[in-house]
Amino acid sequence: MDHWFILDKNMEQQSATRVRTTVARPSISYAMDGPSSAPAIVLLHSLATRGAVWRPVMAELSGSFRMLVPDTRGHGDSAPAPEMGVDDWVSDIDRVLDDAGVDRAALVGVSMGGIQALAYAAARPDRVSALVVADSFAALPPAVALARISAMVAHAESAPMTEVAAKYLIDTFEDPTSPGASAVASAMGEMKRDSYLGAVRACFGADVTDRLAEVVAPTLVLWGDRDHKTPKPLSEAIRDGVRDGRLEVVPDAGHLSNVENPEAFARAVRTFLTGL
Repeated sequence: MDHWFILDKNMEQQSATRVRTTVARPSISYAMDGPSSAPAIVLLHSLATRGAVWRPVMAELSGSFRMLVPDTRGHGDSAPAPEMGVDDWVSDIDRVLDDAGVDRAALVGVSMGGIQALAYAAARPDRVSALVVADSFAALPPAVALARISAMVAHAESAPMTEVAAKYLIDTFEDPTSPGASAVASAMGEMKRDSYLGAVRACFGADVTDRLAEVVAPTLVLWGDRDHKTPKPLSEAIRDGVRDGRLEVVPDAGHLSNVENPEAFARAVRTFLTGL
């Protein structure tokens, strides 16, 4: 069973499995599962979802790793956050590792989580043992980024989040009724609109291209073979930009390859990390 923790301002023990610690910024919720003696990995989720979407992958990796699974600020059980950016994400990962007593970990991020992983690996190379970046990008072409932000913001400002979630499922999943898609819809539907708008602007406005050369950890780039949202050249650019990168394709998966084919995704992660 996952053990859930909350980082916020109160520094008081809530229960055997819930801890609070003093921080000056929005509270961050994270799950921790796996043997404390095992190599640590941090699983970073996509825009407008939450850490719980990693559960099928966690089940596949169970027993081999100590898994830390945060809800990004503004998402899931973490505090609402109408503003966020790359440097905030780096700081939040630091806070989770510090709270869990982990000095060094591998980072596994999908989509927005991939941007977070790249930024953290560049900023904190001493704390990152390896990197897996899936269905993500270092930067979008400016016109593409602006168009995507404008369209998503306009829709969210004129429709309830449940309708935003429904459209996302149709645009993203081959089978919008699958259990994985339903988990994504639930997370998106429950998200605060202001936090969603902040995450959209932060994610698609991010540009970590100049930081790629600072990523020294061995890096596996994964791309779902049906991912039309982040075309393969964006993954190839990450592979070519970091110092030690390789690219693999996740079969039978679209933009959220960890959700659509968790078995193949987890197998690629396990093979890569144990091979190191």
